[in-house]
Amino acid sequence: MQEPLPIHEAEQALLYVNPNCDRDTWFSVAGALKSEYGDGGWDLFEGWSQQGQSYDKNACKTTWRSAQPGHYSIGTLIKLATDGGWSRPRRELSLEEKRALSKEQADRRKARQAEVEADEKRRAAMQEAVSEACQTIWQEYTRLVDVKGQPYLKAKGVGAHGIREARQPVLLVVDDAVGQCRVLAGNEIRQFFSTVPKPRPDSLSYLKLDFRDLVVPMMDVAGKLWSVQVIKGTGTKLFPRYGRKKGCFHVLGEVGKTELVGFSEGYATSASVYEMGTGWPVVCCFDSGNMLPVGQAFHDAGLLTDKHKVWAADNDKPNPKTGKCAGQDAAAACQAALGGVVYVPPAPVGEAA
Repeated sequence: MQEPLPIHEAEQALLYVNPNCDRDTWFSVAGALKSEYGDGGWDLFEGWSQQGQSYDKNACKTTWRSAQPGHYSIGTLIKLATDGGWSRPRRELSLEEKRALSKEQADRRKARQAEVEADEKRRAAMQEAVSEACQTIWQEYTRLVDVKGQPYLKAKGVGAHGIREARQPVLLVVDDAVGQCRVLAGNEIRQFFSTVPKPRPDSLSYLKLDFRDLVVPMMDVAGKLWSVQVIKGTGTKLFPRYGRKKGCFHVLGEVGKTELVGFSEGYATSASVYEMGTGWPVVCCFDSGNMLPVGQAFHDAGLLTDKHKVWAADNDKPNPKTGKCAGQDAAAACQAALGGVVYVPPAPVGEAA
């Protein structure tokens, strides 16, 4: 078991971790502090992050909210600080001090567990609320896509397959302070923005759909719509806060008696593969990290029995920092876990997505 780290020592350790680090390291620091100190570690994380050149308060808050206690340990911070030249102060503790530290750590763990349970309960309730709101948007505020004049589809050189477009401006408002989601249209949108407090509370977020924005449904294997992806004409892709993504997908075509099923990341690559004329369906997973959860959900539901699986990876350039290709690595992981073959298609017109 990791020896308890008093919060004042964690503060010293952070002095040896470069805040201008890559995003994965930044996120791991948030996870380590949240795992050890719960929300009591927020001030440490924000204070350390503020020293970075690219510090953004909203991004910092979002990262802290998304960090889940237990995914990292305080040992992660100790390792990063040690690599940076930190030497943890060593002195012989009295029996009383050891007991006090152990009790402090036990109390923090108990408090963290309560926070985790409360967060999970709130997240589940908000996911349900977002699901209902997205169903309303899908049913009442979208229409079949008029492909003509759709800049994103034109840039990618693909058509519309099971997706829709906003027939008018609509606003999805998510307020986790009261556990509610609202769908606003017309004058309600103007009224909302005129009454939003400044600065906007952290508990309040919104997703704005403009006229003709593309809307991609995000379903689970039971056929429930949990969320939507909104694609702007510029290619910007947006999801509502609390919208469930893990294990959710959009199918181009039908997974029925076909012998082969394809899985891909974003809509454009999925459409590109689907339009190759093979006649087999393609499952859009929205990002590389979601390919395996979606594939596993299909497998567990028996939808891949006696089917050949093709894991289509985006034809992206390697990450300049890591040298890795996230999509191709994800496809290889799916192949290792669930079988099938990996396919790297030509990049859609413009860029892979």
